[in-house]
Parts: sequence; structure tokens; C-alpha cells
Amino acid sequence: MAVDDDAGRLRLRMFAFVALILFGALFTRLWYLQGIEYEVLSEEAETNVLREVFEEAPRGRILDRNGRVLVDNKVVDVVTIDKAVLADLDSDERDDLFYRLATAISRSGRLTKVTSIEREVNSNEYGTFDVVPVAVDVDPSLLIFLGERPDEFPGVAVVARTVRTYPFGDLAAHLLGYVGPITIDELREENDRIDPAIEGAKTYQLSDEIGKTGVERTFEAALRGVPGVRYLEVNNVGEVIRERSEYSRPATPGDDLYLTIDIDLQAEAEEQLADGLARVRNPSPIPGEDNILAPAGAIVATDPTTGELLAMASYPTFDPADFVNGISFAQWDILNDPDNYQPILNRAIQENYAPGSTFKPIVALAALEKGLLGPESRIVEARDGTIEDTFVYELPTCRTDFEASDTCTFRSPGTDPGDRTFPLDEAISVSSDVFFYKLGAEGFFPEPRGPEGDEGIQTMARRLGFGSDTAVQLPFERSGVVPDRAYLDAGYDAGIFLRDGDQWFAGDTTLLAIGQGQLLVTPIQLANAYATLANGGQLFQINIASRTASAAGEVGIEFGPRLLSELDLDPADMAEVESGLLGVPVFGTGRTVFSGFPLTSWPVAAKTGTAQVDGKADSSVFAAYGPVLPDREPEIAIVAILEEAGFGSAAAGPIVRNLLEMVATDSLPTARTTDESEREFAPVVATDEEGTDPEASE
Repeated sequence: MAVDDDAGRLRLRMFAFVALILFGALFTRLWYLQGIEYEVLSEEAETNVLREVFEEAPRGRILDRNGRVLVDNKVVDVVTIDKAVLADLDSDERDDLFYRLATAISRSGRLTKVTSIEREVNSNEYGTFDVVPVAVDVDPSLLIFLGERPDEFPGVAVVARTVRTYPFGDLAAHLLGYVGPITIDELREENDRIDPAIEGAKTYQLSDEIGKTGVERTFEAALRGVPGVRYLEVNNVGEVIRERSEYSRPATPGDDLYLTIDIDLQAEAEEQLADGLARVRNPSPIPGEDNILAPAGAIVATDPTTGELLAMASYPTFDPADFVNGISFAQWDILNDPDNYQPILNRAIQENYAPGSTFKPIVALAALEKGLLGPESRIVEARDGTIEDTFVYELPTCRTDFEASDTCTFRSPGTDPGDRTFPLDEAISVSSDVFFYKLGAEGFFPEPRGPEGDEGIQTMARRLGFGSDTAVQLPFERSGVVPDRAYLDAGYDAGIFLRDGDQWFAGDTTLLAIGQGQLLVTPIQLANAYATLANGGQLFQINIASRTASAAGEVGIEFGPRLLSELDLDPADMAEVESGLLGVPVFGTGRTVFSGFPLTSWPVAAKTGTAQVDGKADSSVFAAYGPVLPDREPEIAIVAILEEAGFGSAAAGPIVRNLLEMVATDSLPTARTTDESEREFAPVVATDEEGTDPEASE
């Protein structure tokens, strides 16, 4: 019995001894952690932080109305330098690295200078821990070359990156726009309206790109993806301890954007515009004739039933691909040089032109609404609905002692003094200037002035969208000018004009009635006005996009027709004006242009215009829409304006006619991508009878 008690006490002593050792070790560890390592661990806890490294997401694609890709992305190889690694190198080591890297990149086929690498690395666009791109779209062989030599190129890597590509080359360049590095002002503006706490926020960093012009700018919020982010744990001296992948987030691509344009019509419009200008260009004319430079122009085509933009061409143009890897100051100056006719300028929405005689239908509608033609007319000759045209018009109210005598006489093109008497529709068809001189001077400049003064023409012009932008989803659109007394007053106050609105003369209204004087419109405004005539009086807001969709194909935002107003005009008045427009291609000023056109099955309403420009040759203007059939809606309204190109029927007319015929006969050529064109025109390699290249075996 005593033996068992001794054994039990022995076991208790052993258990107590083991417990004492364990508790001793525990207390020793606690004392060590709280005492000896306290300062070290607390410093690490306080100084180790997570640094965010953002990765820009691929932008969404841009497609035409039929789903053909106009702007895409491609993956390219980019040489980068990790600034965190560079921080550990002294100046000599950095200089040596930059020299060896510039040499390696240049030998691979992309000429790169040491100074360009230094400029990128030292740019304030990049933070201390950023990875800086120093050469974009390099030869893939560099990946192997640099990868095999990590000791020679510390911190250097070749990574994949997406950049914009343009399958159709420079087609629709002004409409699509381009992307470029974000500026500090843009960065502040964009990030001020974004709440970074919201999941999926599309925040920006100074190294990101942003849409600069075209739909790339307007639809930036949709096209931009959600940036990816990596988290690096960094100590108090800036050394990266490890990557915390559990917090990282991959980038999400932006939404695709579907436009309303038809790339086939767009391609043909651009080709017709360039060819048309070249056809009439005559920089060394016969002595006494105008110097026809024909340097620039624009075309706009819309769907009159919806306000959708079908095509928009501006010449000269540019290649948006030039901006992918950055554009030089010299290239930028060329694109903006007025002496080079500013290829970067979108003339369809940013250039103002006198519309010339294409404005006469608007004046006609105003005259009909005010009852200026008929028994109650103030114009004696117009009481039977006609006006005599003798090619010369003298202002009956002109005070020669106040105005120069030559401002009292207005002449029409032509020399035949014969008696020509027209009703309104025929006056539109043959573009009688004297007819509209009379309407302007004697119909809209009454004495005494009525409740609206003499601004009936201006009122109708504004109802048709002139004097204000069309709200097309493109930046930098201009509003044009509908001149009136208030316009003169404002210009006088600003020191632009030498006279104020109290000195608006009958001659001002006379010139306005034929689309001259100080009246200015953009091509897209003129096209939208003719689309409004075509659809019976509905003024649509021009629309350039149909919808957005995610990369998975889920539809996001849909853009439908946006009706701004309805003219609420007498249908009989609209029909009379349209009758005059229908006569232009048949017997009027456009009859030669439309010779051979299928007018019987596809009638066209059209108007020629020749806009006078001081010190330059006339600009050529042509507007049209069709088909005009009782049981069919019009398909297209189109306007072409060619600067310093001569008569409307001679220069702009054939361009519009050709485009309309392709639409009418469904014969638009299919636009080819640059790859398709290269394959089509690639040289053919001669082969032997067995089909092999005879030189390949030598």
C-alpha cells in the first residue's frame, strides 16, 4: 500500500515539474515579446503600410449601327521600369541602366533615346512605387532578351498592355476622336465627381488616358473600365515586403458603344468628299477666273425619321492611330495649323458657313406663314402669287445720301434681262435671287415695323434649329449665327461691329433672304433643318449613339429618338416649298447633276447653294433628301459644303447625287478594313508548277 502512495506522489511531482517548465517558457516568451521586442514590433506595426498600385482597364469598343468594330483594343508589349527598384540604385548605376536599355530597345526596331527614358521615369505622372512604361509596342523578342538578363536590367520588365486600334484606319476620325494622357485639370475634374468609396468607381490616376475628342470624350464614362488594383505591403523605408494578393482586384473592361453611323456610307462620303474637292481644285486658273483652291469641306447625312446621324465627313482629316503612342509637338502643330487647313477641326460641327440659296426654303416658309404671297401681300408684284425677276433688284427704300449707292442694287447671277415671272415653288427650283430679294426687303422690312419688327425670317430660322447647337453627342459644337438687331448690339458693345442694332437696314434683310450677310450655319444644322422639312416639321436632336453594352453583351443604356419641337406649319405651305425642292433635280439648278438618276421611282427634294465669301472663291453647298413618296418615309437627308469650290451644282451637287443614288439603288460598296485592303493589294508571289515559291528552296 505504501508503494502505491509513493508512486502517486512521484507522478504528481513530475506533472508539477512539467507544468512549471511550460508556464516558465510561456512567461519567458511574454516577457521577451513585451520587453525586448516591443519596440521592434510596435515600430513595424506602425510603419508597414499597404500601397495601392492601379492598373488601367481596357476601354470598351466602338461599333457602327450594324455591329462592325470601328475602334478596338490590342495587346502590345511594353517595356517598363519599376521605380521602387530604381530607388536602390545610385546615379551611375541608373545612367548605365538607361543607356543599356535604350540600346536594347533601339536594336529591336524601336528607336529610343536615353533622354526619353529619363523623361518618362522622372515625370510627375508616376508615383514612387509605380511601374513606368518607357517603350510601347516593342518587338516580342525583347521579352526573352531582357528576361534572360535580370542582373543587367534590374527593375525592367516587358508586360502586356492594351492600346486602341482602328480596323478601318482613319475613317470617321473626327467622329470617333482619340484618347491621350489625362491632364492635371482633367484629373481633378473627373475625380471630383467620382466617389471612390463606391464599389466599381472609375477613378483616375495621373498616368491614365482619357478621351480627348469625339465620342471617345463624350462617352468616356461608359467606355472607361473599372481600374484594377494591387496592394503592396511597404515598410518605413519604402521597401516592398510582399504583395497582399488577397486584397487585389482585377480590372473590368469598359462598355462597348454602338453608334448610329453606317461605316459603308461613311467610307463613301469621305471618299466622295476628297475626290470632289480634288476634281474642282484649280489653284492656277485662267486669268480673270476665280482661284479655286477647294481645300476643305464637310458632309453630314441623317435619318429624317429619327434624327440619327448616318455619316459625318470632314476634310482634311487625321489618323487617330497617331495618338496611340503619343504625338509630337511638331505633329500637333501641323494638325492645328490654319495654313494647313486644320485637319484636327471637325468642320461638320465646328465650322460656320453662309448657307447661300439652301436657306431660301426657310425664307419661303416664313413668307407663306406671314401671308406675303397672295391678295393681301404688301408686295405689289406678289399679290397674284408671283414675282418678276429681271436679274437686278433696286431697294425702293434706299437712301443714297446715307448709304453708298452700290448697296442699293442687288444682282442675280446671269445677264439675260428678259422677263421672268415665277410663283414661289418655281422660284425655289430655279433659285431666283430677285424673288427672294423682294420678299426680304419689301415683305420682312415693313414701315412701320409690326409687332415682331422685321425678324420673321430669323424667327423661322430659329424654329428650324439655326442659331443653336443640335445637341449631337460630340464636344465643341458651334451654334452658328442668326443675325438680328440684338446681335448687332452685342457686337457693337464688344467692339466687333462699327454699328449697333438701331442701324439694321433693309439691305441686311435683303441679304439674309438669300442666305448671305452675317448668317452662319454649320453643316449639321443645315442637314437637320432639311431633315425637318423631309419629315413634315419634326425637329429632332441629332443622335450619334444607339446603345451601350457590357463586354458580355448585356445592354446598358439605350438612346432613342429625341424630339425637340414640332414646327406646326400649314401642310399646304410645306407642300408648296417641297414642290419647289422637287423641281430642282428635274428642271431647276440641279437638273444636269441628276441626269440619269432614278427620279421616277426615288424622287429627290434638293437645293443648290453658292455662298459668297469675301476675298475668296465661292463655297459650294448642296442639300437634299429622299425619297419623297406619299406612302413611304424619307430615308436620308444629306448636306455637302465645299470651301472655295465654286457653284453648288458644279462641286457639292455631284457628291450628294452620287451618295443618294447608292442609297436609292442599295449599291453602297462594303467598306474594307485596313487588313482586308492590304490583303487585296498584296503583291502576288510567282510559284512553280507545284505551287511553291521557286526562290524558297534556293
